[in-house]
Amino acid sequence: MKTKRFLWAVLAIGCLMTGNSVKAQTNADVVTVSINPHDRRQTLEGWGVSLCWWANMCGRWSEARVDAIVDLLVSPTGLNYNLFRYNIGGGDDPENRHCTEHHMGAAGGKGLRAEMEGFKVYKESDYDWSRDEAQRRIMLKIKEKRPDAIFEAFSNSAPWWMTYSGCCAGHTYAGSDNLKPEYYEAFAHYLVDVCKHYKEEYGIEFRTLEPFNEPLTSYWGANGGQEGCHFGLKSQIEFLKVLSPILKESGLGTRIAASDETAVNQSIQAFEAYAKDKDVLNMVGQWNVHTYSASNADRTKLRALVADRKLPLWMSESGSGGEGISGNLAMAQRLMDDMRYLMPDGWLDWQYVEEWTDQWNMLRANFSAQTYEFVKNYYVRQQVTRFIKQGYTLLNVLNDQTLAALSPGRDSLVIVHLNNTSRSVEYNYDLSAFKKLTTICTGYTTSDSYSLSRMTGVKVRNKMLKVKLLPYTIQTYIVKVEVGEEMPALDTRANYLIVPRNGAYVATAADDGLALAVYDQGNDCQVWRLSPSGENYALTTEGETPLTNTGGYFLSTSPTASGSRLFSFHQVNDGYYYIQEATGERVFDLQGAACNDGTRIGLYDLGTAATATTRQWWLVPFFDYATANGISPATLEESMRLSVRPGALSVSNPVPGTLMFIRIVSLSGGLIKEYSTRELITDISLCRGTYIVQAKGGTWSGSRKIIVP
Repeated sequence: MKTKRFLWAVLAIGCLMTGNSVKAQTNADVVTVSINPHDRRQTLEGWGVSLCWWANMCGRWSEARVDAIVDLLVSPTGLNYNLFRYNIGGGDDPENRHCTEHHMGAAGGKGLRAEMEGFKVYKESDYDWSRDEAQRRIMLKIKEKRPDAIFEAFSNSAPWWMTYSGCCAGHTYAGSDNLKPEYYEAFAHYLVDVCKHYKEEYGIEFRTLEPFNEPLTSYWGANGGQEGCHFGLKSQIEFLKVLSPILKESGLGTRIAASDETAVNQSIQAFEAYAKDKDVLNMVGQWNVHTYSASNADRTKLRALVADRKLPLWMSESGSGGEGISGNLAMAQRLMDDMRYLMPDGWLDWQYVEEWTDQWNMLRANFSAQTYEFVKNYYVRQQVTRFIKQGYTLLNVLNDQTLAALSPGRDSLVIVHLNNTSRSVEYNYDLSAFKKLTTICTGYTTSDSYSLSRMTGVKVRNKMLKVKLLPYTIQTYIVKVEVGEEMPALDTRANYLIVPRNGAYVATAADDGLALAVYDQGNDCQVWRLSPSGENYALTTEGETPLTNTGGYFLSTSPTASGSRLFSFHQVNDGYYYIQEATGERVFDLQGAACNDGTRIGLYDLGTAATATTRQWWLVPFFDYATANGISPATLEESMRLSVRPGALSVSNPVPGTLMFIRIVSLSGGLIKEYSTRELITDISLCRGTYIVQAKGGTWSGSRKIIVP
């Protein structure tokens, strides 16, 4: 058997934009993506943004303007954000004895907006709760307009007088800790006292307190462009041991979040260091990470570590440069990668309002003039955050340019897909696994020319949603659905696709064993049956190919291979499995820890289940269209002959000269090809696989299942 990559030619619905709406048109060559309501992942807690530093400027605006920009931020018809991070400022020495005055506004700095006020100016000072009025004003306005808002308090630096350098931008040597150990307790009390004040005075109880910001980096140097403080791993652990009992004794319900690293690989390093300590990881109530630097392999590893400890996970900060709509969509791609591989409960932007860019922000303002305008990024983010709402459950999708989510009532499906390339792309969304769907769906599109524009003429036909994305476009569709009967975790009545945790490829039977390949609609080498045998299972493709463990590293897909054909499935976390040989301890493994098209799959020692993400798999239930629709092997007119040969199908018209309609669909019900013809014989080229042929003409109609060799 030779595994082939291909795109099927079909009739598709695309986007021809007219005015503020999008009109349907037909085209060909569709990438098929299946969406299954039973393959659920994390439930979304929400979307959000830090208040540092834009709130430090916008909080000085008039009441009307503050009202307006907060509405645009929190309204369900705006960005629909409900997660917010309040920055507890450290504050610089007002006498500037250890740093240059307004050094944060110097060339290369972040501007005066980054000058955050601390609440304790000198060691001997009382708390001055009148300080930080602007950021507080924005936070209180958010609380007023969004009562369900969740707030986190976080720190970039301790007050200047607790530091080695005497400057809250960092140590003289940026890679060194700046907080003096003798001030650990004082800093912990400072953070907790601020949290207590906001609860007692304003009724805001921060759900989490994050004492660090990108602590392992060497970004934070004296006289720098913002507050920052390096903490080595040992220092992080020691400080948390001081903070935890002080926070508990405060009577607050606030829990600790950590460690807010800038890169996911650093976050893994921090998590593993915490886990080696006997007590410290138990002090952490939520894990935070930034994704300024992240690979999908690292995202999956960190998620596995955090999920194994059953900790909530936030992607607590990210943003990106770039240019125009392509830069905005590159950031949208990062969001999608985060949601698919990191699987956070909450996802937060860094800045909402900026002055000189259209990339890191959603509104562009003149802070002193109190004016603002929308930038394209506002609408790009809305395509996701306005429609995938709090409480929605993300679904696994075998496409990295797609997000799909199911509403809490499981009656609404949201699909967001993007095209961040310079060429048009077409999608065929296979929704056959849903029990029922409405024909008409609601759609929105954003591109260089359109901003969350309503689309018209988009329909679901035969449980297929077919769409075209023009270059540099993001689109959202909302479909009313009915899910139907729940499926058990391993249902021997169903067939499955076997997919690695850290990739969007499919385990595929090939001549030389088992390997990853792009999902090909109609390729029965990718569809696996689970046949129980005691506590184990035999794995066989739809094309009757058995999977065999012959004793070496590689698995065999030869029908004549000797060896054990039984495997067991063991759940790890988040619904993932490791697949173990029945006669030993080895499990399915990606050769060389790779996850590319063509990567071989073999058997290797499990190692630590939570971290061995290249040995973890998820099983995607494969909806068998033929079985569900009662299609028997031969229900076509007997006079309508089907002749199957390698790579092709010939169909004979039972009533020559009359109009005959032919549809070729995959086992999951996806439309492959469609014809209307009066020809006596119609030749159709098809790649190897299993299909359903549906035909009708005159007073007859019928279907038949075929296998193309």
